Amino acid sequence: MGFGVSQFSIRKGRRSAAASAYLRPARGRPNLTVKTGVHVTRIMLDRARARGVTYQLRSGDLADAVSDREVILCGGSFNTPQLLMLSGIGPAEHLREFDIGVVADLPVGRNLQDHMAVMNLYRRNEPGEFHRAMRFDRMAINMLRAYLLGSGLAATIPSGVLAFVKTRAELEAPDVEFMFPIAPQRPPVWFPGIRKAYADVFGLRPAILHPESRGDVSLRSADPFAPTRIRFNAFSAPGDIAVLREGLRIGRDVTRQKALDHYRGAEITPGDALETDAELDAYIRRTAVTVNHPCGTCAMGTGPEAVLDPQLKVRGIEGLRVVDASAMPDLISGHINACVTMMAEKAADMIRGRRLTS
Repeated sequence: MGFGVSQFSIRKGRRSAAASAYLRPARGRPNLTVKTGVHVTRIMLDRARARGVTYQLRSGDLADAVSDREVILCGGSFNTPQLLMLSGIGPAEHLREFDIGVVADLPVGRNLQDHMAVMNLYRRNEPGEFHRAMRFDRMAINMLRAYLLGSGLAATIPSGVLAFVKTRAELEAPDVEFMFPIAPQRPPVWFPGIRKAYADVFGLRPAILHPESRGDVSLRSADPFAPTRIRFNAFSAPGDIAVLREGLRIGRDVTRQKALDHYRGAEITPGDALETDAELDAYIRRTAVTVNHPCGTCAMGTGPEAVLDPQLKVRGIEGLRVVDASAMPDLISGHINACVTMMAEKAADMIRGRRLTS
């Protein structure tokens, strides 16, 4: 709990994503085949055992990938539940709406959670360092430096500070995160006499870490190419908006400290005129956005609300696991990227049968 500089998935100036950190080093292995430009349409099931997947090629033809051991789904919190439901694994009543035969009646698609955030933004009295660096010639140099040397301003995150706070002292864990934007959301490059510089800003962005609200992911049709129906149901639990409102008030107290007087201009959002609970609640409902941490739609656990068991296996189905953020039963007190990578590492050990030590 507290304020500090965060860690990043950056190596030698480049984002170290799953593709660059895991897939690229393994591409030369003879036991790996990567199919791109294809769309998985269903899981091949032999009664209650997964035998592979069917996918559609760019030509429109269908092909099968058959598994000797297991099928592992890593489609994420939206696409994994869609594929399970299209294959007959999901809420029985919902599947029957689309004439999909029920293989396993499980609460697939339920329990959708995400971090929601709002913005407390101020004009700067003077442009900041990042604003100066966004001048075209300077940014061009920074981009070259990042590309060739993996260093400099373009090789890191502009604002590396995060904070995790409690809105009530008796809580076991922080319930609000602060992110610190130091520029507009999409600042353009500028150059004197050609393109006017943007108005510089800074601020604080509170996000609720443990919402009680739950959404769901459901089918629109039995067509595997149809997008899913995603309902976040944000702030459907009445306590959530109160937590985010308190986070916004605490954030305002931080940004209005005397030490920031030299930098802080007029408040842009929510605006000095908004002070009451009702006004701030209306502002939150109008402007809150996801932090893009969706999870929980195929939650692991041991109770009837669980889709997966603690080994990430789909309950009631042999040879089928889910390894992605949909398996998380609850949100963590932070960003989920590193957590999902950790889950994949652990799942790889379980799949190989490697002995796990504490």
